[in-house]
Amino acid sequence: MNAIYAFTIIFIVYAVGDSIATKTKGIISMMLFAFVVFLIGFWTVLPDTFFEDSGFLLISGALVGLLMVHIGTTINIVDFFKQWKTVIIAFLACAATAFGTVFIGQLFVERGYALVAGPISSGAIVATLIMQEAAEAIGRTDLVVFATIKLVSQNLIGIPIASLALKSEAKRLLANYSSNSELTEEANIDSKTENKSRSLKFIPSIPDKYLSNNMIVAKLAIVMSLSTWISNLTNGSLNSLVVCLILGILFTEIGFLEKNSINKANGAVFVMAAAPIAAFQGLRNATPNMFLEQMTPLVIVTLVGVVCLVVVAVVVGKLLNVSWQMSIALGVSCLFGFPSTLIVASEAARSVTDNSEEIKYLEGKMQPSMIIAGVVSVSISSVIFASIVASWL
Repeated sequence: MNAIYAFTIIFIVYAVGDSIATKTKGIISMMLFAFVVFLIGFWTVLPDTFFEDSGFLLISGALVGLLMVHIGTTINIVDFFKQWKTVIIAFLACAATAFGTVFIGQLFVERGYALVAGPISSGAIVATLIMQEAAEAIGRTDLVVFATIKLVSQNLIGIPIASLALKSEAKRLLANYSSNSELTEEANIDSKTENKSRSLKFIPSIPDKYLSNNMIVAKLAIVMSLSTWISNLTNGSLNSLVVCLILGILFTEIGFLEKNSINKANGAVFVMAAAPIAAFQGLRNATPNMFLEQMTPLVIVTLVGVVCLVVVAVVVGKLLNVSWQMSIALGVSCLFGFPSTLIVASEAARSVTDNSEEIKYLEGKMQPSMIIAGVVSVSISSVIFASIVASWL
């Protein structure tokens, strides 16, 4: 197919998917819509070389690496210390769903399905790419397809559970809400925290007149290349995407990278487009029979994963004096990630009251925790777990 036509089709699908995601408030994600369209497309009119023809696959590896470094630039270490309970609950819940799916899941389904599903249950697209690469290495194209199906379907489970839990949490918080004093005190604390400069920063900032979009991307590329070199030193035992994330955080803290680098460089559209294409590439090998055969293992590993994360989240939350409602919401955030974590918290607050001050109070209580939980699960935990489990496949 002509590269221009393929490129245009991809972004039309993404654009319609974004609109549907907005209309359904994230329940039907852009990824799910695009998955259905491309799957049917490969079964009918799209050539097997569709994604290659678009030109994206040639640079997808580099763009995904840039994306991981960029994610590191969005993580605020101060927020992690401030939300330490959230970090612990989210991380342990992710570990529970990842390894619970791996070890318990294979009692009910073929081992490969359980191994692939585990890390994806604890996060999102980067974990999917890691597991797809491992599946391709052993010639299991069916697992490559299964990884994509698992990725796009789990938000249908996670978002409703989080929504119910957060609405219950909002009612609980509202019942204890008596004045604005607590909200004002927390706002002041947040303001002081946000105004703190990074203690590790020793590299001076580049003057704005020299900080061009190309300069920002060049610095991201340098960190990505360094990450690849470090990964190669370990013969791939340390996944390059994990190193990209870690160095992204470190080099932002010391001042080499700008916060939210890709957004500042106005490159978010194309970088964010690369990861889904890399994941959808496996759909060209999917057949209707393969798709139907994978529904049963998909349901089983999803149920196992959800039960494991809910149980662990509630138990850990109890030990940390966090309500069971909030603990469950934090745990299942790994099934859908940001920005849905922000959306469901806001919707929960607005579903229980029309008072603007009460809504502000509830959002202030729930949104920061949900955002951090999404970062811990999708951006950090799942990538680490995927790099571990991939070697077991």
